[in-house]
Amino acid sequence: MGSGTSRFDRSNLSLLICGVLLVLSSVTVSAQSEKPILQAKPSVLIAALPLEGSRDEGVRKVLASSMRFQLERMGTQTLLFATTDEEALVRDLLGEAQADPQVLATALLEFISGLNHDFFVLAGYIKEQEEIQVSFYIADLGRGEILASASRRARIDFSLDEAMIETLREILPQAEGRIEEVASRKAAEWTEAEAESTEEEVVPEATRLPQQLPVAEVEEQERFRPFEFSIGFSPFVPIAMASQWFGLSYAPFVYGSYRIPLSAGVLGIGVYTGLNIFDPEETGLAEFFHYVIPVGADVRFAAWELARITLFVRACLGVAINVSDFSSLPAIAQQGLSRVLAQGSGGAGAIFAISESVGIAFDVMYETFVYFYRDETGGGIRTDWIMGFVPSIYLYTRF
Repeated sequence: MGSGTSRFDRSNLSLLICGVLLVLSSVTVSAQSEKPILQAKPSVLIAALPLEGSRDEGVRKVLASSMRFQLERMGTQTLLFATTDEEALVRDLLGEAQADPQVLATALLEFISGLNHDFFVLAGYIKEQEEIQVSFYIADLGRGEILASASRRARIDFSLDEAMIETLREILPQAEGRIEEVASRKAAEWTEAEAESTEEEVVPEATRLPQQLPVAEVEEQERFRPFEFSIGFSPFVPIAMASQWFGLSYAPFVYGSYRIPLSAGVLGIGVYTGLNIFDPEETGLAEFFHYVIPVGADVRFAAWELARITLFVRACLGVAINVSDFSSLPAIAQQGLSRVLAQGSGGAGAIFAISESVGIAFDVMYETFVYFYRDETGGGIRTDWIMGFVPSIYLYTRF
């Protein structure tokens, strides 16, 4: 960019630079060692910045997740660019060039050229109601040049991440050769450094500097984990007529889902099963609903987890299999009472994140079982309901 540097307001940028360098310093090695710690993979700094207006955290996470997904498949390690005030940084870097992604990419290329990274990928976005305009730029920090660029307009809905990944797949081949070149060079340097280190005096484990540990730690914090598995326990509190048939019952369960990042939050689509252990309080038909196994689909939507506690809503729909002992039922009743029940529930809850991959969740659901039976008089099929509230607690892990 050359002479364009003079237009930066350095007094406004000083705090921002400190913020950027504070975050990025986690991937550099301090001057305590005479030798730099080599990185085995090409290092890519990624940034999702608003060209106009304020930053949208949901959009930022979708763009960052899309860039990470594609770049890490190419054998690179990624780090998310962060600063204390993105809007002010963008304004100062753009100067008089309003919302020009080319100018922002060139200015950022000069701004971060001194950092210890090989490549830089920018996603500059403009949010326009229900749509977003995104401009991608891939830059080679070693050579100081932009390797590829592309723009895409898309709706902010379930397909946003797919649209972004498709655009990245179109432009990444233009930079693939250079990335492979840097990867080969780094692999050779790493092998040479490892060979030299074996000839040196062995350093005690307690004093040895960890290789690439800061990068791994930052990546662990930022990486989106799409798969979730949980195991939990809940009482079943019957209401209405069911409260006359059953006492307090219990329901251990397991659940697995695939999580989809959206601009407004995270959508989870999964399956669940468990065992409802009903406690009949009267003799009669209720005695034959002692063990019921629900199996169904579970959909939940949670806000972005910007704090340790996040709220979500949840809905389930499926069937339940009555595996209770029917042997003491009259033959006509055995034929008339269906072992398959319809089952559905809905409610809301909260997630308490212990770490990025492990946490505890609580929710309260309203659950309904619909069972079918044939009238003993020879009439048609009839239905009846078992309803109750289900407060649940469960431990989840994400990967």
